[in-house]
Amino acid sequence: MAKAPTIESLLKNGSTEWNKLRKAGKVSTDHTGATFAQLFSANTDLSNLTLVGSEWEKCDLSKINFREADLSNAYFHGGRLQDCDFRGANLDGATFERMKLLRCDFTGARGLEALELDEVDLDRVIGLDGEEAPPPPPPPVHGVTSFTREQRTAAESMFGGAPTGNEPPPFRPQDSAGSLVFRAMKDLTPPLWALDVPGLRLPTPSRLTSGSSLESQLRDVVKARLDGRPATTDPATEGKAQQALRMGAKDAALAALYLKEIGVDPQFRFSAAKALRAELRRELEVDDPTGQVDPRTAGALLSLRLTHEAPEFLGEVRRRLAAAQLFQALLESGFTPENNWEEAVDASEAAIELTATAGLEREALGEAFGDFTNLPDEVRFRRLAYLGEAAISLEQLARLPEGTEPAWLTGPEYRECHDREMDFVQALTAEQIPEKVPELAETELSIPKGTVPEESDSDLFLHFRCSVCGKEKLLVQSPE
Repeated sequence: MAKAPTIESLLKNGSTEWNKLRKAGKVSTDHTGATFAQLFSANTDLSNLTLVGSEWEKCDLSKINFREADLSNAYFHGGRLQDCDFRGANLDGATFERMKLLRCDFTGARGLEALELDEVDLDRVIGLDGEEAPPPPPPPVHGVTSFTREQRTAAESMFGGAPTGNEPPPFRPQDSAGSLVFRAMKDLTPPLWALDVPGLRLPTPSRLTSGSSLESQLRDVVKARLDGRPATTDPATEGKAQQALRMGAKDAALAALYLKEIGVDPQFRFSAAKALRAELRRELEVDDPTGQVDPRTAGALLSLRLTHEAPEFLGEVRRRLAAAQLFQALLESGFTPENNWEEAVDASEAAIELTATAGLEREALGEAFGDFTNLPDEVRFRRLAYLGEAAISLEQLARLPEGTEPAWLTGPEYRECHDREMDFVQALTAEQIPEKVPELAETELSIPKGTVPEESDSDLFLHFRCSVCGKEKLLVQSPE
């Protein structure tokens, strides 16, 4: 008789086969002592399994369902767990060592007092302090929202002009994104992404998981500022942030905002411009009328004063914000895609203005509203909050004086001195060279003193100075 395949061999073949056999009841539920090495698996159902003493060596697991599983004395070493569900699991005596845990849920897990965490990077992990599962969302409201806008107004006047009982609040599309988000979240425990939007002044989470990444460090200092206490700074993290700006790394936006929060001037600015522009463009290329835009990217452009980046993105962010603001106001007051929302929009001047800003035809607006309604509550709130903060940053950036930096400013490696970028002093045309920087032009570009550079009518001469030693450079750049 052929030997039944083990769980190790089944999972190596992918989650689809395992889930199919699990649903058909053709696999055992007891896998005590199972050993997994360098396993990559996603969307695997391991709920209610006995995995006592199992070993997970350098495994990359995503969206794994460990609910009610017995993981007592299990050993996780190296690797990464992302969006994994440990709700109700038994973790008595389990060990996580040198791991990255991202957005994992341990709500209601047992044995957490005996769980060992050694060199574990926790990022947006919830439930490790043993709180109970959150209550289910309230049922949808019904009532005067099924009427037309005029009937709704008349019905509200019968109740004293204000909603009573379970009736939703009035339709107020004129309110800001911050007001809409705050009202929606005032009865909820704010999630960690609330710290990404300090301009909206949302209540801060009472518990915050620590981590060594720039994202975790940034949220720590933002929470400290909003709580009115001094932030704890780390020289190593500061150096890591400066290096991220210099290299134009993927976390350059987080680095710029971290330096701003701790009051340290960035040593590099232009080297991060390309990465920030690419990240913002990538988000705006998504075909979604309310698609999310990370406010930290827009905030980094503002803190680095990269003024020429704003006009390209501000219009699209405003359009998305207008649509999200309109949809959230409709949902707040009880309107749905099946519930006379068109009458509500047409009866409000503020709603008509938001519809015009969103730039959508009525049919497309209805489809976008339906898609927005189907999103989870947290996703809707986050989109509105992120778009509101990003729009504020880009608007402030657009108001900075034009010409702060030329739009084609490139090549930061040629402008470095004392391991940092030189400060931009001024941009000069060829006719201004003899008058303003004759000696520097002769030294740097071999232009005879007192003469205008030849064949340079369309060129721009960039004057830089080192803030440490005072050394100056003069570079010539052409828009072509």
